[in-house]
Amino acid sequence: MRNRLINRIFESPLGKVVCGLDASTSSIESIEKNKYQNGHSETFNVGGYKIELVEFKIKQLLYNGGTVANSHGWIWRIEKKEDLNVELNLFCELTNYPEGIDFDIASGEHIDAIEVKNNNWTLHIGTEDGEVMNSRAETNDWFPNRFQNKVDFYQSITQMNKEGFVTEIPNLKVGEVLHIQFLTAYDKSNSDTVNTWLAVDESKRKLENWIGFS
Repeated sequence: MRNRLINRIFESPLGKVVCGLDASTSSIESIEKNKYQNGHSETFNVGGYKIELVEFKIKQLLYNGGTVANSHGWIWRIEKKEDLNVELNLFCELTNYPEGIDFDIASGEHIDAIEVKNNNWTLHIGTEDGEVMNSRAETNDWFPNRFQNKVDFYQSITQMNKEGFVTEIPNLKVGEVLHIQFLTAYDKSNSDTVNTWLAVDESKRKLENWIGFS
């Protein structure tokens, strides 16, 4: 049985973007809150895992000089602390959306993304693809080295659906850490720009520098 232990909501003109954690345990304890230069976080103990959920606005101006009406990002920093058999899933999906909106796949190099739009607004939700995760596994950069070549362009621990993404956290060993990110942005619809897509196409390193991780 899955228990939804963490739930965060970002309101948009196209519905609610919900990002959270499901687990095979009901055990959760909030142990710390922290402020960063451009973000804040809350840290939890969840069934043998230490999980820091970092929330932030995406940096503007974007790297093309453009802007978006609003944005939100979530970074999950997960560390296995105890050898317990607990299953975790992360999710980031659009809910409560009105009728008459269109969904599309908007993935690109190093990013998996969905696009949601109507005549007035465009929204993107994006996350790292399996190729980026494998690259981080090669250097043990918040993705365990033993998972190298088990994720790639064609397969990932994150699965895309119509409304967003679900990430099945692999069975980590004690001491292993994992970084998962979800970004979303919306703006007035404009066929001449792709600013909302650019906003969610950010690397782990750039996000860390923007947020102010030490």
